[in-house]
Amino acid sequence: MMECPRCQGLMVIDTFLNNEGVRNTAWAFKWRCLNCGEIFDTQTLANRNACQHKVTFQHTQKVA
Repeated sequence: MMECPRCQGLMVIDTFLNNEGVRNTAWAFKWRCLNCGEIFDTQTLANRNACQHKVTFQHTQKVA
């Protein structure tokens, strides 16, 4: 069993329809949390990691 990284709930494998175009329609298997609905798969994880690297925060504090 897998634990949800967001709410620590139970995750189950679910099937999703992957619509990348009319000719490339296929079923995809992904993890889905029964509590919060979080969907987890390798593509989602890669996209989130790519977005996190683009956003950087700089905190500067001036000391008098």
